[in-house]
Amino acid sequence: MATQIYDITAKAGPYIAGIKLLPGQTSIELTAEQAEYELAQGTILATGEDGSAPPPEPAPVLASDQVELKRGGLATRPTAAELATFVQQQPRTINAYAADVTLAAADKGALAIVADDAAVAVTLPADWAPGESVTVRRGGTGAVTWALAAGATLALPASKAAHVGIAEQHAEAVFTVLSNAGDTAVWGVSGATA
Repeated sequence: MATQIYDITAKAGPYIAGIKLLPGQTSIELTAEQAEYELAQGTILATGEDGSAPPPEPAPVLASDQVELKRGGLATRPTAAELATFVQQQPRTINAYAADVTLAAADKGALAIVADDAAVAVTLPADWAPGESVTVRRGGTGAVTWALAAGATLALPASKAAHVGIAEQHAEAVFTVLSNAGDTAVWGVSGATA
């Protein structure tokens, strides 16, 4: 059956023609039969747009959005926040280094274990996107310090402004990109620094 796109009015409740509306949804695609009652009630208005057009790009995902997943033929509907928590709890990649290293794409979200008896420098790149992070663990007895690639900067609290490395063997620091306007990543660091 042919469909048409309709604008949702302020009179609409949480459902239109038996279809649950998403938060912030402003239009809906319906057949003429589905729309008949809703038009009479004033909950939708015809836009004149053919429903066969590609759907509009959705807004960015919100923590309260629900995702439909199927497992064993049964649908489950976790929120985006619940799904993110699940993903974060999954085993992550572990990358091992025994010499100076510039972090790369393979290190995003990973645990980078730097283990050497000599001092090692970990260079934070300038091209990672905001929110991307890496956990660096000092696995050896040698000092692990950080360096910044050209364009990158580090935002440390005043109490840690003089810190340049990971405090001790088996300690970890988490490096997260706070912002980036091109290749100028601003890194934040938390954890056992010295």
